[in-house]
Amino acid sequence: MTPAPSPSGSARGVDTDSLAARFAQAAMAIVLAIISVLLMLTTHRMEVALLGVDVPAGMLFGAAFQVVTCVFLWSATGSRFPLLVLGCLWGMLATPFLGESVGGGVLLPAMIGDVPQLSGWVIQGLGLAIPFLAAAVITVAGTFARRAR
Repeated sequence: MTPAPSPSGSARGVDTDSLAARFAQAAMAIVLAIISVLLMLTTHRMEVALLGVDVPAGMLFGAAFQVVTCVFLWSATGSRFPLLVLGCLWGMLATPFLGESVGGGVLLPAMIGDVPQLSGWVIQGLGLAIPFLAAAVITVAGTFARRAR
């Protein structure tokens, strides 16, 4: 058992390396990846008119949900592994909705008429990038914390 630093700073050890812990971390990441993909893909086109400006509320909500998911996974497990699982699964789970069908793209068409649909590309980038960026930030922050001691 490798003690991982607790997010609260306490000295208690958290099992992050055993096979059972890895399976539990992967299970949490899989469930949250499914929820994240469904939520982000269905709400990414939602906009709210605020003081005459169209705010992309669906994309902001999706990005906030993805950040909260990453923070939860790291704080609940003390490991970066579920963040990597979330990032990898996000792309695979979103793929069925990206392709061409009889009527065009399913939920994320590349173009509608002659207008490129950039929101679909942005939401894919957010879904994939946020977990990997969170893992990178945790890695770099851990390196700096160890050097400061």
